[in-house]
Amino acid sequence: MNRFINDLTGVVSSPAATIARAMEAKRWKAALAAILLVTAIVTFITFPITKTEQAKMIRDSEMADKLSDEQLAGLENFTPFQRVSGSVYAMFFSALALLLAAFFVYLFFKVGGAEGLYVNYFSAVAQASFLDMILGGALKGLLVLLKKTMMVQTGLTLFFPGLDFRSLPYIVLSQFDFFSLWYLAALSLGIAVYARISPKKSMTIAALYFLFKSLVLVSLSYFGMRLMGM
Repeated sequence: MNRFINDLTGVVSSPAATIARAMEAKRWKAALAAILLVTAIVTFITFPITKTEQAKMIRDSEMADKLSDEQLAGLENFTPFQRVSGSVYAMFFSALALLLAAFFVYLFFKVGGAEGLYVNYFSAVAQASFLDMILGGALKGLLVLLKKTMMVQTGLTLFFPGLDFRSLPYIVLSQFDFFSLWYLAALSLGIAVYARISPKKSMTIAALYFLFKSLVLVSLSYFGMRLMGM
């Protein structure tokens, strides 16, 4: 328990050394469990708000034409089981996101000549995700509860309140989330120490990974909403 708390505080105060130690020890289980637990809790407590807003989005989209009046009227309704299952799904997709992120981080750094196995890089991603998925996720959940909307921002979109969330500029700017950038900086510093490469080289590789990830997510989000008629 003490080691877990030290890792949690260490990622904030001394990310390079903390993440490097986790990579060396292949330590990821406690971090993953904490991330999934926070994800489930945040999803559960914000579920009524997100369900209501998702229903509104569907009603305002072309998908509404394919639903009956009864189905449209019941979009906001949910059972306790659906609320719990929504939290379980969120945990599953969070775990999948971590696995994929670690794979591509590992791939980019291996191409860049860094040493280590996939498990070392998964440990790095799990530890660094304290920043965006635990701290950032908890803050976003709190903002959702306070503002009664899931459209909360912790990135560059804060400075452009007039942008439609479905527009390409908004989707691009949403990639520059402050917690995600903090995570990326901590991750690159930790890998630099573990792999014995310069911080500059590590940050360059991390930036290339970020550009690749952003391109994929922007494309999926933009064209996905277009296909859904939003």
